[in-house]
Amino acid sequence: MKSLKQDLGRTFYSFAGQISFLLSNFILFLYLAKRYDQASFGHWAIFITTVSILDGLRQGFTQNGLARLIIRQPDNREIRSTSLLLNYAIVALTSLFLVVFSLWSAPELSILYINGFKALLVLATIQFLNSVNQAQQKFKKYFITNFIYLISFIAVLSAQLIVAGQPSLTRLIDIMFLSVLPVTILAVVQGEFRLVRPLKSTAMELIHFGKYSSGTNLLSLLFQRVDLLMINYFMDPTAVAIFHFANKIIGYAELPLQAISQVIYPKIAASYLQSGGIHLKKTYGNSILWLLAFILPTTLIVLLFNKTIITIIGSESYLSASGIIIILATATLFKPWGRVFGLTLDAVGKPRVNFLMLVFSLAVNVVMNWLLIPAFGVQGAATATASSVIITIIIGQLNIKRTLAIHPIKEFVVAAKSLTHLNALKKWS
Repeated sequence: MKSLKQDLGRTFYSFAGQISFLLSNFILFLYLAKRYDQASFGHWAIFITTVSILDGLRQGFTQNGLARLIIRQPDNREIRSTSLLLNYAIVALTSLFLVVFSLWSAPELSILYINGFKALLVLATIQFLNSVNQAQQKFKKYFITNFIYLISFIAVLSAQLIVAGQPSLTRLIDIMFLSVLPVTILAVVQGEFRLVRPLKSTAMELIHFGKYSSGTNLLSLLFQRVDLLMINYFMDPTAVAIFHFANKIIGYAELPLQAISQVIYPKIAASYLQSGGIHLKKTYGNSILWLLAFILPTTLIVLLFNKTIITIIGSESYLSASGIIIILATATLFKPWGRVFGLTLDAVGKPRVNFLMLVFSLAVNVVMNWLLIPAFGVQGAATATASSVIITIIIGQLNIKRTLAIHPIKEFVVAAKSLTHLNALKKWS
């Protein structure tokens, strides 16, 4: 029971941390949707999509690989110091990419790309601290970090509106950058950014693991964003804005997937590293059940009340996003299986398999979008993405059976049958 309480506490703080960070993003999203025209909103969508894709490269080298090293050597300061230097070195590199992109972009996007290094620094700082706290299972500290950023963001945005009125899009980037300063100062005071001699062996291990993990992150983000990029190619910024609006609502509905994944990844890794995979099957089945139990209510709310949600968050001009939301939400119900599949492959040190699966998935998504967007517009993009998700997840379940001798459906059924009162949660813990 003590272990169950610990897990529930960690899950609570994980949710609270995720909600805090996503709430800052949601406030920005809400402000953009309410106060800016759809063309400007579309330009911001392309900018933030590009930033997210580049940031995915950094995450690949400094997230799951770092977590595995910290789990093995929790008190090793050299590991954190080495990964910290690698973290900001990648920010410098990806910032150069944004400058290059600005040379071939429309003026509205060019100025955003030139200022994009600030957004990359914000993500790199917060997510590095999040990775360390999650690996050490310090979810309360993880919550505090993200909550401070939320409060800072609200304060800086409010000050901007009171003093100078509606900010430009580039000023919004400055607001994000200023908001991360209190988090950075606190981390310095607490010694989180204390540098010691970096280890070449640690850097090489992070890079070796990260080359697949980073590629997987990049492909995953491309998979999630390729529809938006192709809509931009085939259509116009207004269509981009409508699709981005729908996609963001789905992203908030999928919050439980992200929050619970941060709790179950260390468990899957520990289950494999400590017992050689003896308990991995049980952890696998219960992890799917755990994710589905949390994702089902939010998905049903979005399916049933999407038009009401659209008018509250945006305006009637976004009501055409309703059909897109329904299509994408249907695919969300399959994602617990896909998420546990990916986490498990990373946890057992097989990121290459995950990478190859995403190569296939991205290829399917690109081809389907290329065929469906010209014929059916934004709903064609949603259909292409949803179909690609479901096809890939089904193939992934067959793959994990061959790779690790795990039978996902069987393990899920076993976990579901054991759900009497709190038995499933006790076994998961």
